[in-house]
Amino acid sequence: MKGENMIIDADCHVSSRGVGPGIGIDELVRQLDSVGADRAICWPMVSYTREIASDNRAIYEGAQTYPDRVIPFAGVNPKLGLEQAKTELRRCIDEYGVRGVKLNGARDGYYVDDPVLSLPLVDMAAEAGLAVAFHCGSNDFEATHPYRIAKISDLFPNLDILIVHMGGSGSPSIHDAVIDLAARYPRWLLIDSEADYRKILEAVESLGPERLAYGSDTPFCPMRYEWGMRKVIYQDLGEDDLAAVMGGNIARMLGL
Repeated sequence: MKGENMIIDADCHVSSRGVGPGIGIDELVRQLDSVGADRAICWPMVSYTREIASDNRAIYEGAQTYPDRVIPFAGVNPKLGLEQAKTELRRCIDEYGVRGVKLNGARDGYYVDDPVLSLPLVDMAAEAGLAVAFHCGSNDFEATHPYRIAKISDLFPNLDILIVHMGGSGSPSIHDAVIDLAARYPRWLLIDSEADYRKILEAVESLGPERLAYGSDTPFCPMRYEWGMRKVIYQDLGEDDLAAVMGGNIARMLGL
């Protein structure tokens, strides 16, 4: 199945550990099957144990086992050491064949436009032709504010960017700033995970359905619940627009 016909969950976390809140690839695929989704973007769970390399490896192995289900993205944390992060990202690019990288300044404690910690990693991704996903939420609006992501877009105008949570994931949200800036940066794709449904609909109205993508934030949010919510939120979209939000836009960005 290709392109606009695929249903893709654009925000799923995979853990290499068998205990705790994380889930492995097999459980993720089971949940995708339970809601009728075709594929998922997978990045590391990276909980407080910080097992980044093993999570990246688990995603790679999952993509080998389920090549038509798992879309591998790398995850790196420059606060654990920039050179270590660069080495891990290089491995993910050259050996694991990732389609993008996710940077989470809120969880890891750095500004996403930091010229020392973040931009070297963005540069590596851009040089490799990857997409970059940024956690963008009010749980750390200073570190992940969309104006910082806008500065990155100015430096890398051809870079495809996923705005994960589109300014939600906390209260008060920064959805309005995301929507306002997204109008100026057409290479941004807003991932609707943990976003206020009213702001999701506002973004659809002001930016167009081609600028949003469905994401569940599994396992932090139950996939079946998030799936059911989207059926309500997007119920007034036409068939083509709904297909775009539920997978077509991500497929187009990543060339799937």
